[in-house]
Amino acid sequence: MKNTIITAIIFSVFAIAAIADTFSGRLVTYTDWKHTKKVGASTVTETFPEFSRWTHTTGTNANQMNVIVRETTTLTNSQSRTLNLSGGVSDSFGDVSTFQTVRFFCVTCPSTNTNNLSIGNASSNQWAAWAGATNDTVTVRPGGSMILIAPDATGYAVTTNACNLSFTNLGTNSIIYSSYIGGAE
Repeated sequence: MKNTIITAIIFSVFAIAAIADTFSGRLVTYTDWKHTKKVGASTVTETFPEFSRWTHTTGTNANQMNVIVRETTTLTNSQSRTLNLSGGVSDSFGDVSTFQTVRFFCVTCPSTNTNNLSIGNASSNQWAAWAGATNDTVTVRPGGSMILIAPDATGYAVTTNACNLSFTNLGTNSIIYSSYIGGAE
């Protein structure tokens, strides 16, 4: 009996360790631009620094995230899709994610799209912390992207009354977009 209990405890410890979830890494955004100008007999070259370098670890404090949700979606003509960041989205492992704050938000559209994508202005419980006001929107054009990074402890707050994020196709042809939303639960 004693050996059975010890075996069960050891198995439980290994099972808990096997389902541990970590999420850490680094985001670096830089250019590969060359800007030169001929000035008399000389050539002047301009260099550009990194746009952003952010390293995060697993957790819920500043410079930490414990969840990321990503998806690639197709919207038909004038179609909208609303994500509920307060329990209405799942990560790549199928776990339901309930954001308390968002620290990383990125949307990309392939250049093959022929219409723009509007982000924001959900019909109810709008998540506006990232844009400023409930009816504010950002337009991402074909081949374009939008990246927001908020590494501080506050990030972009999410509540049950301010949690819906809408994506709308602004044209008559189908479009594709990918969204990446990372933060803390």
